[in-house]
Amino acid sequence: MQRVYFSKLRIMKVAILHEMLIKLGGAEKVVENFMKLFPEADIFTLIYDEKKCGKIFPKSKISPQVWDLWTQKIYNFTGKQRFCLPHMARAVEKLDFSEYDLVICSSSGFAHGAITKPETKFVVYCHSPARYMWDWTNEYKRDLGLFAGWKKYFLRPIIEWILFENRKWDFAAGQRSDILIANSQNTANRITKYYRRDSEILYPPVETARFGKKIANQDFTKPYEKYYIIISALTEFKKIEIAIDGFNHLDENLVIIGAGNHRETLEKMVHWKNISFVGPKYGDELVDLVQNSMGLIFPGEEDFGIVPIEVMAAGKPVFAYRWGGLLETNIDGVTGGFFDDKFGEDFSEKFKIFHQNNLDGKFLPEKCIEQAQKFDTKIFEEKFLKLIA
Repeated sequence: MQRVYFSKLRIMKVAILHEMLIKLGGAEKVVENFMKLFPEADIFTLIYDEKKCGKIFPKSKISPQVWDLWTQKIYNFTGKQRFCLPHMARAVEKLDFSEYDLVICSSSGFAHGAITKPETKFVVYCHSPARYMWDWTNEYKRDLGLFAGWKKYFLRPIIEWILFENRKWDFAAGQRSDILIANSQNTANRITKYYRRDSEILYPPVETARFGKKIANQDFTKPYEKYYIIISALTEFKKIEIAIDGFNHLDENLVIIGAGNHRETLEKMVHWKNISFVGPKYGDELVDLVQNSMGLIFPGEEDFGIVPIEVMAAGKPVFAYRWGGLLETNIDGVTGGFFDDKFGEDFSEKFKIFHQNNLDGKFLPEKCIEQAQKFDTKIFEEKFLKLIA
């Protein structure tokens, strides 16, 4: 009976909606898996960048409605997503899904606000309620410098009014889906708190086989013989400065893989030659760097975190901040370890214990791989089809 229902799903007219296709990250991997499940689906987004995403999400698959959105026109003119944010709520409500039987949405801010017909099944996969509207709102205002000077008296009241209105819209938008799926228990808890709704939990898909396979060409250049890695966008929210400050006082090597507008600031923080920035890496070269590393350093706060699972799939341990999704994936003393202070005060102390356990062989590769396989792509696809059925 269930197989019959799945076959019906595949002949329905399907739309896939994702907020912004301007980079390729963990959320975009989820969308890519939706496309594999429904290859004939049309893709909707509020901002599209063909240069950055065209290989995975071809322009020919993007709905023509996207080109008429103000968000897309602003992005085409400025190349900056931040100028599009004030217009996203209206943009997503402008999209017309009346001809679709099933709308699958990947959301972390606005996409869940789409409006569908009563007979259209609307499924939302929530990566997180918008952090800047809810639990990170004071950090957001602090980053804008709204607590001092002229901004405190003139700009702060305006921003706070905008946030207040956004929260009202976001709560209403959070009620629109027929099925609401959270990417972790951590996200599910915040959905309950902010949207007053229950949600199903489905962890994002991870290509575990990719990081477990043997690489034929292992001649890729590496800055050190032995090293730990960070794989991340180089932005201030990733808290990479905690790891840099820690390794400035350690003898071990750290290779930082990734790109972002915070790189120059981070490079200025480096005191010794044991920390190296190598830029973004892809394909076999990335897998090779992971497989030859001693493990992953993950200092940021994530609702799930796909990169730690990928590294575990290569049989490598993870050292992370004890928060959020990592509490659901990284097993202390089995697949890695943790530090506890949000600002990294105990980073060096806890890393030394983790590193010694690593040298002593306490993090067995087979245990790391076993844990990673619980989040494999095949499991995601099977569970997702069951949830929407």
